Amino acid sequence: MMLLSCIAFADIEDKLINFSISGSDCYADGTPVMVGECYALVWSPQGKTFSGFNADGTAVSSGDRVVMAAPLAIGKDHPCQFQVPKDEYAELEGGEWAVCLVDTRKADGTPAGVVDDVPLRVNRWGFVGSNVNVSSASALTSFLGGSKSAKSPARSGAKAASVEEPIPEDDGEAGACASELSAVPATATTPQITKFEIVNGRAKLTVADTVPYLTYTLSAGETPFALATDAAADAVDGNPGAEIEIETDATDTTRFFRVTRAE
Repeated sequence: MMLLSCIAFADIEDKLINFSISGSDCYADGTPVMVGECYALVWSPQGKTFSGFNADGTAVSSGDRVVMAAPLAIGKDHPCQFQVPKDEYAELEGGEWAVCLVDTRKADGTPAGVVDDVPLRVNRWGFVGSNVNVSSASALTSFLGGSKSAKSPARSGAKAASVEEPIPEDDGEAGACASELSAVPATATTPQITKFEIVNGRAKLTVADTVPYLTYTLSAGETPFALATDAAADAVDGNPGAEIEIETDATDTTRFFRVTRAE
């Protein structure tokens, strides 16, 4: 899916944001990044550091910009680049560019991907440590070296390319780690428990008003003021179009439950 035809018809004045992905990039728990996971090109004003992601894939700060994201992970070291149209680059010139690894995994463990160049969700994120540099689109052909590349239709007109061949040598730097928890945007609805029942030794909660970019689980405890993550509870992706069901083990003691974000 990723290895399609080379990017064509690039304006020679477009800018290329070059960086390298490490095969040792990982999620917060240390597991390797899955093939098809996403990397995002972000921008912040001059002298500022990118402030982070909301769980819906947008930037936490209104002054920052998520320029585009693409599923560039292929499970090994390889160079990549984002192609930014000259007009958009001119608008952003003088600011700070960075590339981030974003954890977009759903409850089933598979990456959620992107729509209109924005991640469908961001659970956690982290900066890519490799040097990020800018070159002109005239270098595109020599960069690709005849290899196939990923092409993504872009909301902003930007494109992403991932080269098949690994980078020649490991620079010894540790890979990126998506360890920073994303923020829940203010627009997120508050989940509501609409039904509770015990079925075959399992406590089942029916929940409404969830959002698709969060995965939900349960906190539980003997009092409403001493709730902790319930390790036996399901993790279920939100669905704004329907109620979801979250189950956990039933016990003989009284317990209180709260629907929480699965982190």
